[in-house]
Amino acid sequence: MLKRLEISNFVLVQNLCLEFSPGFNIFSGETGAGKSIIIDALAILLGKRAAFIKIREGEQQAVISAFFETTEHLQKKEQVNLWFEKHFFVQNPKELFIRRVLDRSGKSRVWINGQSCALNQIRELGELLLEINGQHSHQKLNSASYQKDLLDEYASLNHDRKKLRSSWELWQSSQEKLDILLEEQSAIKQKREVLAWKISELEKLNLSEGEWEIISSKHAKISKLSETLTIITSCSDALDRDDGMVSRLEKISSDIEGLTEDDEALQEISATFEKGIIELQEACSGLKRYKAAWEIDESQIQEIERRFDEILVTSQKIKQNPELLQETLFNLKEELIELDNDMDISELEKKVNDYKSQYFNLANEISRKRTTVSVEFSSIVTNWFKKLSMQNFIFSVSVRPEVTPNSTGIDAVSFEISQFEGKNKQKITQTASGGELSRIMLAITMAISDVSRTPTMIFDEIDAGIGGNTGDSVGEVLKLLGEEQQVFCITHLPQIAARGSNQFQIQKKIVENRPPITEIKELAYEERIKEIARMLGDEFAKDTSIEHAKSLLSTHCQRISKS
Repeated sequence: MLKRLEISNFVLVQNLCLEFSPGFNIFSGETGAGKSIIIDALAILLGKRAAFIKIREGEQQAVISAFFETTEHLQKKEQVNLWFEKHFFVQNPKELFIRRVLDRSGKSRVWINGQSCALNQIRELGELLLEINGQHSHQKLNSASYQKDLLDEYASLNHDRKKLRSSWELWQSSQEKLDILLEEQSAIKQKREVLAWKISELEKLNLSEGEWEIISSKHAKISKLSETLTIITSCSDALDRDDGMVSRLEKISSDIEGLTEDDEALQEISATFEKGIIELQEACSGLKRYKAAWEIDESQIQEIERRFDEILVTSQKIKQNPELLQETLFNLKEELIELDNDMDISELEKKVNDYKSQYFNLANEISRKRTTVSVEFSSIVTNWFKKLSMQNFIFSVSVRPEVTPNSTGIDAVSFEISQFEGKNKQKITQTASGGELSRIMLAITMAISDVSRTPTMIFDEIDAGIGGNTGDSVGEVLKLLGEEQQVFCITHLPQIAARGSNQFQIQKKIVENRPPITEIKELAYEERIKEIARMLGDEFAKDTSIEHAKSLLSTHCQRISKS
């Protein structure tokens, strides 16, 4: 229930604080006074998008805040609790203080009990707290989906609808996956062949853990050693062969030695040659020993080179670095398993059929409930027609097979009326006037009020296009609704206003050289008499209007039965 509303610098309102009570609350005022400001403010507070033009001229920001209690409506209280849990808010759902600030920079901020809140979140909460029936709300009745929603709400099918939607989504998502799979069979088959070939190549390679690191290291050493041994062999051959450097030096030394008998200088030179030959021979022996020490089995070298080349060729085939081949093999096998699972059409087809069967089982059960409840619902709405000066109208709900199943089921729901018994039924959108649609909407609201009771309901000029006794009937029904819920009604009909348990007057105050100011105040009994007299039209017969207003107020508490 809405307990308090505070508005500052919003449209024509400067500063306003209103306290509200349960029951049937009336808002009245002259045309153009700004009667719809209350509705607009509450709609924006509870998530409606707003432009900075809503900010009062000359001000930088507008502030709207409201205090709600949820203790009286247990069903909505539980839903509010769930909302708090879902969005991780600090829970105190018995009391809700909601505040929204608009500024000219275009920014908008919302708080719930002091915690910041997103617009989509506040919209969701707002639907649990308050229902606004604006001047054109009855136009929603033109929507077939809205008519279905109303019937399902009366039949308490919301939980069934959620299960049905979940089943529908499972069926459709698996069907879509199957359709895609069937279309892509050729591409998937080709991809599988490539995966299988790569796996086969890697499995033939049979690479062990760490093998590439060992082989590549050995191959690097062998390559370097081979080059070294080639140079050593060449040097050793140059020294030691028959015409090598040692033999040639030995011949030179021998020739010089033959000349040294009487020549001391040549004797020294010959001695130097002999020392050099000995050192060269030692160097040659050292080269031979080094070569012998590093001699590797040729077959071993060939095996290392063969394995090295084999790994490189395979890595080039599958376009992957040698050090990643083992990891690649594991990933390819996983991908192949997943692909094989995806290619298992029979399993997916079974899932599709199971989900489809589950959907139609739920949809058929909901259809049976709709068909059964539609008779009761039609009768109750028709009874409310009689209380709304539509005595000859007969309401009925048509539940027919839907052309195409959807997330709401297999039924096409249509609201129909006939204006007297025996007349062919027609869709309400084809035969009802604007005033009649408003009363039809009110009759439906009364029919579902026991199963779907929003704590606070607002009606904006539901009396448009009606008057006289019809206005009396509408006022009496709204008064009755106010006994079970908090009801706000913006009206221009005195016969409706007189039935309010509380009445607020809306006036526009003109201030020189400043924007007008809309003021709203709760009326005392004597003030209500004057206001209702004004609504009756007191320009030429003020006393008569006053007496008529007193009479209306003295009898406004007479009620009709809801049965």
